[in-house]
Amino acid sequence: MEHHKNPVILTIDDEANIRDSFRLFLEDYDYQVIEATNGREGIEILEREKPDLVLCDLRMPEVDGLEVLEYIKKHSPDTPIIVVSGTGVIGDAIEAIRRGAWNYLLKPIQDMSVLLHAISQALERARLIIENRTYQEHLEEEVSRRTEALQKTMHDLNQSHLKLKENEEKYRLIFENLQDVYFEIFPDGMIYEISPSISHFSLYRREEILGEDIGTLFPDRMNRTRLLTLLRTRGIATDYEMSLKDKDGIFIPCSLNARYQEVTGDTPDKICGTLRDITEQKQAEARIEHLAYFDALTELPNRRLLLDRLEQNISRARRHNHYGAMLFLDLDRFKNINDSLGHPVGDMLLKDVAKRLSIDLRAEDTVSRLGGDEFVMLLSDLGTDPIDAAAAAQRKAEEIQHHLAQKYLISGHELHITPSIGVAMFPSNENSNDTGTDILRYADTAMYRAKDDGRDTIRFFLPSMQSAADSRLVIEKELRHALEKNEFSLFFQPQVDQSGQILGAETLIRWNHSTKGFISPATFIPVAEATGMILPIGEWVLRNACQHLKAWSDAGLPIQHLAVNVSPRQFRQPDFIRQVSLILEETGADPSLLGLELTEGMVIDNIIDTIEKMQGLKQLGIELSIDDFGTGYSSLTYLKRMPLDILKIDQSFVRDISTDANDAAIVETIISMADHLDLKVIAEGVETEAELSFLVEKGCKIYQGYHFSKPMPNNQFTKQLQAGSVHV
Repeated sequence: MEHHKNPVILTIDDEANIRDSFRLFLEDYDYQVIEATNGREGIEILEREKPDLVLCDLRMPEVDGLEVLEYIKKHSPDTPIIVVSGTGVIGDAIEAIRRGAWNYLLKPIQDMSVLLHAISQALERARLIIENRTYQEHLEEEVSRRTEALQKTMHDLNQSHLKLKENEEKYRLIFENLQDVYFEIFPDGMIYEISPSISHFSLYRREEILGEDIGTLFPDRMNRTRLLTLLRTRGIATDYEMSLKDKDGIFIPCSLNARYQEVTGDTPDKICGTLRDITEQKQAEARIEHLAYFDALTELPNRRLLLDRLEQNISRARRHNHYGAMLFLDLDRFKNINDSLGHPVGDMLLKDVAKRLSIDLRAEDTVSRLGGDEFVMLLSDLGTDPIDAAAAAQRKAEEIQHHLAQKYLISGHELHITPSIGVAMFPSNENSNDTGTDILRYADTAMYRAKDDGRDTIRFFLPSMQSAADSRLVIEKELRHALEKNEFSLFFQPQVDQSGQILGAETLIRWNHSTKGFISPATFIPVAEATGMILPIGEWVLRNACQHLKAWSDAGLPIQHLAVNVSPRQFRQPDFIRQVSLILEETGADPSLLGLELTEGMVIDNIIDTIEKMQGLKQLGIELSIDDFGTGYSSLTYLKRMPLDILKIDQSFVRDISTDANDAAIVETIISMADHLDLKVIAEGVETEAELSFLVEKGCKIYQGYHFSKPMPNNQFTKQLQAGSVHV
């Protein structure tokens, strides 16, 4: 593998946007990036350009990623290759590793620092392998050359007494300046000759060793016996490893090259050879081994070592009828810290988290970093009672919460972080044949349940969770085809005044699956958010809502406001304002009739970016509202800075205003606050006359809920617009 001033990375992927994103990101870190659109082209470029590293997809036309792996493994085994694939099937990952992949990442990659770290680790590992091989070959060549020279010199000395003086000087210079150690010993173990270089790493002087037994330097009798047997049977030993004990009692790894010489006459046979210190070689090998099993940033065990220990723990738990636990941790909102303060601060935070996770850790337990901000803790032998074991796991998870919640002082920043923790017990009651990969997946599933339940939470894995996860995978696959199959439609829920007159509506997406019928948004929207499908879906909703708005306006139907929900990922797009502007221009919809609904958590996540985008949307003439107000952590200071038009009271407060004094007080406060800020208020989830009466009394003037109307398809809503009101 050729080395370049700046490492050259070849990306092989049939998706242009993936290649572009990798190129733009990696060039910022001074990598040279070349691209191939398929496996065949990738192999041609590989042969021509000799890149330092390859990023390769698995699923590609003509020649797929697995064939590329086979080719590289056969023709350029030192070239590191990282598979970046959209398939999350564990079998694909195993096959890729078997065929020569050095790492396996899932795309789309949410945190590009994971890719950057994987590339850096692979390049470093490749460098160490090449340096170690070069060093080994150089040493072997040098030892062989010097051994032959010494043996020739000794032979010449024995052959000719007339050349003794001339050869003696030559012998002395070579003998005294050797870096390796030349030695001659008799078969009984007595050291007959040894070069002065023995003092370089044993601290013994030559004079102290001559005449001594070889056991002084090599005390392992069994290993000495094996060496002598090898020499007597084969006559030669090459790269034979033994540990030399120096004068201070420290053992030094050494490599011996020796030959058994039979001598005629009364002179006893001799063993002649050379000895060298291979400490640096062993350290390099240990470093390579360490990189294979430990995370380079935190020095914690990596996924490979974790799974090995987990499998051992599962087997031991089954054998001794006790329970263990797997704790899967993800740091809440770590990406915000990494993006705003930079990767060096993020890396230092991850190191501090690793140290805190290792506090009070039992010797039999393991903390591992899987990558990014994901950590795992393996708890062994929590007892034979499953309830007690689960309680112990819960206590440990709470202890982790406490440790990680303490403030961090990093580079002048005071930081706070919380974990979402998923817990999976093993062995599972439902399936005693679970593998380590299964247990890790269960804990991961539980962690995502903790995320969904509000973060900074602990959740245990249950069979129902796995069923939900399996269903989620099916939804994810089918969701990718729903747009092209035209399975989505828009429903509209009227927003009315006290008499039922329609003032506006909220746009709601519905998925009518071709075989499964209607699928709830509560089921598919989180999947769309997690996979990035929310971006094309959100654009489709906005465009279709504007088309409806234009059609109603052209028909002269009275509607003052049509609200469209905006997802966090959609809103955070750098070109979101431009997208909205283009859709308004394409459809001809009146922007003053369009409203965009943002969630509370979304607007405070990055307040500066939020306010800038909101101001840009206001310049287009669009109304802005905060949806589900009161459920998050909005600050009055932030509200005053935001160019808002509407607050929507969350239905969870409206539902209990007749029975819960706290909810009633919250609703009254929101209405009063909106009045002071000159904002309109819409109450969601109005279902009863009592709720309506309370809201009317407190000054709320716009309502939405089943008391007036359920969400309805376009044809029904158009008829309601024609009528001008809904029947109460």
